Amino acid sequence: MELMWWHWVAMGLGLIAMEMFVSTFFLLWIGLGALITGLLTALLPLSFVAQILLWTLASVAIVAVWLKYFKTPVSTHAGQAKEGVLGITGLVTRPVTETAEGEILFQRPVLGADRWPILSDAPIAAGERARVVDVLGQTLKVIKI
Repeated sequence: MELMWWHWVAMGLGLIAMEMFVSTFFLLWIGLGALITGLLTALLPLSFVAQILLWTLASVAIVAVWLKYFKTPVSTHAGQAKEGVLGITGLVTRPVTETAEGEILFQRPVLGADRWPILSDAPIAAGERARVVDVLGQTLKVIKI
């Protein structure tokens, strides 16, 4: 079986177009790998096995680059240790008093959320910055900075 360079380009463009309907970021990488394979096949005469190997390697390399350098986490993973949260600072949006919990807002999600109920040993007014010192179930214990 022999594949011409334009077969790879057509397949790559078709896979990228299908990604618009599926939207899983799966077909996009395979499609880009097919485009790279098509371009290199146009420049170099490659056997069928070499073309398949190049397609596979290009697709895996593109996925690895995406995951390593471009994809930013929007939330933390379940089961993350609380030690990863200690020391993070945020803005108090609802004041903490001796009788009521407050609320803190983080720039990036912490343990899956950007707003958390907080407790403190001392009152903290809204608008002040606070640092996480402990995780107590679904509540964070903070100190004023």
